[in-house]
Amino acid sequence: MKRNLIALAVTAALVAPIAAHAAPKVYGQINLSAESYEKDFDGTAKDEEYTRMQSNASRFGVKEEIELTATLSAVYGIEWEVAAEGDDITKGTNASLDLTQRNRFVGIKHQEFGTVKMGKYDTYLKLAQGKVDLFNDYNDADMQFTIAGENRVNNVLGYESPKFMNTQLNVMSQTQDVAKGSKAGSSLSIVHNNEEMGLYVALASDMNVDSKTSLFGTRESDTMRLVASYKVADLTLNALYSTSEKINGKDAETAYLLGAAYKLSDIVLKAQYSMAEADDTATIGATGSIEKMMMTVGADYNFTSKTKAFAWYTTKEDTKKAAVNNIDETILAVGVETKF
Repeated sequence: MKRNLIALAVTAALVAPIAAHAAPKVYGQINLSAESYEKDFDGTAKDEEYTRMQSNASRFGVKEEIELTATLSAVYGIEWEVAAEGDDITKGTNASLDLTQRNRFVGIKHQEFGTVKMGKYDTYLKLAQGKVDLFNDYNDADMQFTIAGENRVNNVLGYESPKFMNTQLNVMSQTQDVAKGSKAGSSLSIVHNNEEMGLYVALASDMNVDSKTSLFGTRESDTMRLVASYKVADLTLNALYSTSEKINGKDAETAYLLGAAYKLSDIVLKAQYSMAEADDTATIGATGSIEKMMMTVGADYNFTSKTKAFAWYTTKEDTKKAAVNNIDETILAVGVETKF
């Protein structure tokens, strides 16, 4: 009996560290939608109407937290987006690419002092949206059509504080080798998430970041975002306000978003409206946008916590400085998402 116990103890001692370091989590999701798409031009351009299949940020990745001491852990993650509909084989300028980069980082986490990590990942302004964008990741319903600052940036060092009274501080800085100007980009946020009260509030900014805007393309921008969400019973109400301007203080745009979701058993009904407008149109050419609007309604049917069917309808308006260049789009989508 003693020999058996000794053998078991030795085996457990050998296996335990192996098990502790051999359990990275593989995760991901596949989201595909079949869509009816229409695009109408005010000018002489030919209108478009067709059906299509879209992969909506389908992805997979690996992540792990490895215990180093009683209070210290190593953390890492690496993630890729995959063209689940297969269009990369025959279409687009990157037809040979099936995978594209998403977040990837390595870092050290301390239970009392927070997490430091480095790599390429979403700015804290982008992450501050939480779950406010009810149609996040859908190619033609994501709020990035009207809201600036959906940025994932290279060569960053970030710090994420522990949560204190449901509040967390996050700070990020880019190394200067990727800076286009004299300063490297930075991002920060303060997030209060009280799940018991159903309240989520965040204030965030990206400074000197090569940034996606709604009306002025991609440029070095200073962007600010205020986010709020409140859940009472089965109803969730969302709001977001955003400002973004070129780092020299010119070409500013202002945007806002309002949304609501209501849960009926396994069905979630959703509606969202957002708009962006240029504060100064003097530098916008005739084909440039001075205002964008998007309105989307939809529903999810949750088979399980990991698989859902969905349908949504969105209408988008792109108002140009010269009215003859205005563009209207409508998209009806039905699809399935499953996570693993």
